[in-house]
Amino acid sequence: MTKIKQGSGGPVQFRHRMEGLTSLVQNHRHSFGNLSDIVIPEDGRHRHTFQGITTTADGHRHSYSGRTGLNIGVGPNHFHRFQITTNIANGHRHVISGRTTGNIRIGGMVGYKLIIERIVRQKV
Repeated sequence: MTKIKQGSGGPVQFRHRMEGLTSLVQNHRHSFGNLSDIVIPEDGRHRHTFQGITTTADGHRHSYSGRTGLNIGVGPNHFHRFQITTNIANGHRHVISGRTTGNIRIGGMVGYKLIIERIVRQKV
């Protein structure tokens, strides 16, 4: 289960990495990548919330947020399955689905995987 401990190096948190490709819609896909957020206890098990923004494809991007399924397994190697649809952009949505990694340990400040894209200006 996800725990927060106080140590000499600051708080240590355990999260799950989530990344992959969206479903194919209108002849394109987007990449996504984020870490799980808040732990939601449920009947002796738990879920996580998550959120993010996809990479740009076909001139647009999608935001998304949701909750994982309940944990599968226990201890540091447990994981979660997830399946949601993105918010509408450019008149359509994509499905995001997969499974998280096992727990990853994050010390100190918790940061999200940032997607940094190069913008190329072209003369019209």
